[in-house]
Amino acid sequence: MRHIRVLILCIIATISTGAATQQASQLAPTPRTVAAAQLADIGKMEDQLVQMSALVRHTDTAQVFTLGEKQGREVHVVVPYPATDGATIGDTVALTGFVRRFDPSKFEKEYQWFRRADYPDVKGGDWVIVATSVRTSEGTELVPPMTISTTPPAKTR
Repeated sequence: MRHIRVLILCIIATISTGAATQQASQLAPTPRTVAAAQLADIGKMEDQLVQMSALVRHTDTAQVFTLGEKQGREVHVVVPYPATDGATIGDTVALTGFVRRFDPSKFEKEYQWFRRADYPDVKGGDWVIVATSVRTSEGTELVPPMTISTTPPAKTR
């Protein structure tokens, strides 16, 4: 009889864990895979979580770099402060992040890590990708742990 009770408790625990996992997966968005060429229409991806592999075109600071195709549009990638390391020009990075229109006032309210002075080369109104993960070809993760959520910020428009 005792074995049956233990078995029932194990079944209930398994069902509860599965339901919690399913609920959590519904809350976190699934990244949309995009190619660098699709950055030409980046405005169509506003507030979406995207992932891609792309070539680093320019680096401004450890917190900001640009990517894009050689003849195409360049897009700033904003790395939460403090970045664990900086991207290297010519390196290919695996990137996941939210596409946003850069607005320093909103970013200061929405992101605890954001300080305007750390992102001097990004202009208000520019399209950016707010990184949730940036992995270099050597395997270094540039986004500091516990800095950013994988859920988009609440709209403050």
